[in-house]
Amino acid sequence: MTQASTSQNQIVVGYWAIRGYAEPIRLTLHYTKTSFTDKLYMQGEGPEYSREDWLSEKQKLGLDFPNLPYLFDGDFKITQSKAILYYLG
Repeated sequence: MTQASTSQNQIVVGYWAIRGYAEPIRLTLHYTKTSFTDKLYMQGEGPEYSREDWLSEKQKLGLDFPNLPYLFDGDFKITQSKAILYYLG
């Protein structure tokens, strides 16, 4: 995973701190040697499994459909794993 300082042209991928639906996106970015920042959201311990890390930031990101995973490419913002993969293709 690439951790870098975020600049205006930097790609940011946001998802839970697991592989899940964001892993094909990360693999595509690694394969194409595209630098990106991985924004990982932590889930709390059971039995509550708090999602506060994501929920506290969700409405502040300016997404039309706030969901995980998301990808920011400069001013362009997109959610949903397949839509992101189509965009990267």
